[in-house]
Amino acid sequence: MTLTQSLNLSPKFLNLITYLWRRGVSKDSVFFIIFGRRGTGKTDFSLLLCEILYSLGIIQHFATNIKIYDSPFPIEHINNLEDLTLWAETHSGRKMFVLDEAGRSMARRTPMSKMNVEILKKLQIIRKYKLSLQFVTPNEAYIDSATLSSDILDGVFLKPNFKNQKILLYVDKLEGFRLNINRIPPTSIKFDTWDSADFTLKRNIINPLFSDQEHALLWRWANGETLKEIDVHPEAFRRMNRKFLKEHLKNHITLHKTKS
Repeated sequence: MTLTQSLNLSPKFLNLITYLWRRGVSKDSVFFIIFGRRGTGKTDFSLLLCEILYSLGIIQHFATNIKIYDSPFPIEHINNLEDLTLWAETHSGRKMFVLDEAGRSMARRTPMSKMNVEILKKLQIIRKYKLSLQFVTPNEAYIDSATLSSDILDGVFLKPNFKNQKILLYVDKLEGFRLNINRIPPTSIKFDTWDSADFTLKRNIINPLFSDQEHALLWRWANGETLKEIDVHPEAFRRMNRKFLKEHLKNHITLHKTKS
């Protein structure tokens, strides 16, 4: 018995998913948003879509910022745009990334923030990596309006009822059709329903312990922090950096040149 058979999916729903991920010239990279109030099963549904796509052989590589406990297939945990880009570039074939709590990363209340701009830029070149996206958020009021534009978004899944998580409304942004689906089963993937599902621009680099405070500051600067962030005056930083380079380069001298 295949996974899709064991999930007892309705033919109507299965045909919809197959069509959406295989239609037209954009089939290698599609973008959907899942809306629904707390308790309607949005995150569960996003992972169910991954199960179906994997079972059908449409997509084989998956990643998400959701904390996964157990899955019948590999799912990478990625919680920053830097690692997501690297993952997309280094995995061949079609890929899927699920961004849970997307409203925190692409918030409408901070339109065109650095995070919003960077993610939107990635969306513009996303077909280059054959990377498909699912964003999960309560409703469109939580997310940057630019993300909802028809030239980026393929469609929207709505989970309207927390008392009945088996019903679903799909609204297509490319062809304009709407479809009601019943009998949506839960995913078999085990995940943390209470995890905050954070997503940031840069990977979180753990600062190692240095016995020398200057080395600690230089490490932070070398990993992307500004002088303002590490609270060092530019002149003091130049002296510190010159001292460090001089000590480091001493260990790499192979020949002393003497004056004749």
